[in-house]
Amino acid sequence: MTGFFRAFTVLTGALRVGTGAADDEALAARLAAPDLDWTRLLRMADKENITGALAVALRRRGLFDDLPRAGREALARRLFMGTEFNIRIKSQAEEAVGLLNSVGCTPMLLKGGLHLFEAPPEALGGRILRDLDMVVPGDALETCVGVLRHAGYVPEGEHDGWTYHYRPLHHKDKIVAIELHVRAGEQRNFITVEDAWAQAVPIEAAGLKMVALAPAHRVMHNIFHSEIQDAGFALGEVCLRQLSDLAGICVRFTESIDWRSIDSRMEQHAMGRLFRARMYLAVQLLGAPAPDITIDGRRSRLHLRHCLLKQRLPRLTHLTRWIAGIAGPFKRYHLDLLYGCGTSGFGLQVHRVKHLGKLMIRYRSGIWNRLTKRGKSLQ
Repeated sequence: MTGFFRAFTVLTGALRVGTGAADDEALAARLAAPDLDWTRLLRMADKENITGALAVALRRRGLFDDLPRAGREALARRLFMGTEFNIRIKSQAEEAVGLLNSVGCTPMLLKGGLHLFEAPPEALGGRILRDLDMVVPGDALETCVGVLRHAGYVPEGEHDGWTYHYRPLHHKDKIVAIELHVRAGEQRNFITVEDAWAQAVPIEAAGLKMVALAPAHRVMHNIFHSEIQDAGFALGEVCLRQLSDLAGICVRFTESIDWRSIDSRMEQHAMGRLFRARMYLAVQLLGAPAPDITIDGRRSRLHLRHCLLKQRLPRLTHLTRWIAGIAGPFKRYHLDLLYGCGTSGFGLQVHRVKHLGKLMIRYRSGIWNRLTKRGKSLQ
């Protein structure tokens, strides 16, 4: 077993949500092993953005205090810093939501922003935030941007285009940027705007008005983000932070989620195999409660083996991510969002060619550098 893969298996063992005394004893022995490379383990946790979640999970399972000194001190330091940062970010979020409420808008919080208001105090630092994602009604976007700009927020890249969210809004005295979305993700008809708002559930906090996606939509949004938007399924990547979030959703809402309805919806969008494979990973790697649908088919098992193989071959992961970065601007849902060309068929291929031509005209000699910058959606 390579050191890289060993670190991965320790991380997944620590983040498991369904555990017993025997699991805790086995994990404690692995964490106390003298040959465990804590530098590699922490580096991987940092890269996956789950260091805080790792510390929270080990404390929840009563294993934190028995860790080797180097690991315990490093995790405690990271969790303390994450908690302090998130306390300040939560204050920023409350202020921003209050501003939006003042102009009659009730924002929908996504991902990390939602964690700020749902996590117990001891777990507040368990998720690293890079920005605050909030969905607002499309017809209220201009008003919402205006009230934030009046409060000192400035849009990033005044002349850059945008698709499903407005340009990030930065404030010189705040920690993170705010992204005002008009859709739940980089898609047009997977979770429609109408469905997202109609089924949204209120969040009770500090007298503010805000909502969250319905539990079923949280599952769909999480899987779309990791497997389609970040190309996790095609690349054979686990996307551990997103998988940990998915496992948490399963634990919290598994009895109230209509899994068959989600499965049917995924099939309609040619994502049935992807959905079942992702749920299989959540169950097998993190011990999530199994949904009441069949997820352990041959294809799901093969996908799990593919993901584990990638963990054994980190250089292959770097190569496939680089390739995915080049292909990013031509993803089917991204192009459908830009041009309304659909997510399959001849029209999609035509618009891929047209989009390449548009990028070449816009960026000219700098097109290659732009394409190889993974994570930037090119309009």
